[in-house]
Amino acid sequence: MSEALFENGAGRVFDHGAGLIAFDAFGVKMWVATNRAEALALLPEVLPPEWEPCEGWETEHRLAILADDRGTYGVDLGSSFLVEGVSLDVAVETLDSVVRQRISLAAPDRIFVHAGVAAFGDSAILIPGSSFSGKTTLVAALVRAGAVYYSDEFAPLDSDGLVHPYAKPLSLRGADQLQTNHRVESLGGVAAERPVQVGAVLATSYLPGAEWNPKRLSDGEGALALLSNTVPARERPEQSMQAIRRAVEGATVLGGERGEADELVPKLLAELEVRTA
Repeated sequence: MSEALFENGAGRVFDHGAGLIAFDAFGVKMWVATNRAEALALLPEVLPPEWEPCEGWETEHRLAILADDRGTYGVDLGSSFLVEGVSLDVAVETLDSVVRQRISLAAPDRIFVHAGVAAFGDSAILIPGSSFSGKTTLVAALVRAGAVYYSDEFAPLDSDGLVHPYAKPLSLRGADQLQTNHRVESLGGVAAERPVQVGAVLATSYLPGAEWNPKRLSDGEGALALLSNTVPARERPEQSMQAIRRAVEGATVLGGERGEADELVPKLLAELEVRTA
């Protein structure tokens, strides 16, 4: 934490006397700062998994939640405000989204794919998909079946195609479609601590009442499913394709619509010949 004056990218100097947190996550250095104590108490919520502290002067990305005289908040990106005049909860949620987006785009040694990931032993099941595709619900069901939790949002791939943990709290939606964060321990599971190979790619989406009748897909089809959900695909196409090709090599690729996650998991594990404890 620091109480010094800092200058952001727009040349504005502000006194975030409440403090700032400077960190390095997946090789991306940034700070998150604020000028109010009540906001400072919530900043840890936006810190990504695997973060490590770093010096503030090292940071490339400088973000802040700033309160105004009206008692509302804005999210400062350094060169402009993304939002202004919002509640503290909305500001924290917005900042959290920006932090995740910047890490997933800029991590130099990882290719981030929008995907849920859970693993049995040394083999991960990777479920690419956008928001509302049902990947968090399926990951939660796999965890309840004994899988180790890697992520409900990102599959960070290295150059060898191994998938690393991004074990944030699972964001499960209720009947009202509002998200509630759940630590994996609350589901009876554990978070991963090491990278593993991808054993299966599941290209699926939830459709109420659908019967699970999967089709075996080729490595190329699996690579396309990952590529269409790869965050830095345009900025780093060669690095992205290398990681994706290595990830799908030897993996089982299945495609098809699915119904309820808890009904799917036993069928999926039987299809993959996964043994659970």
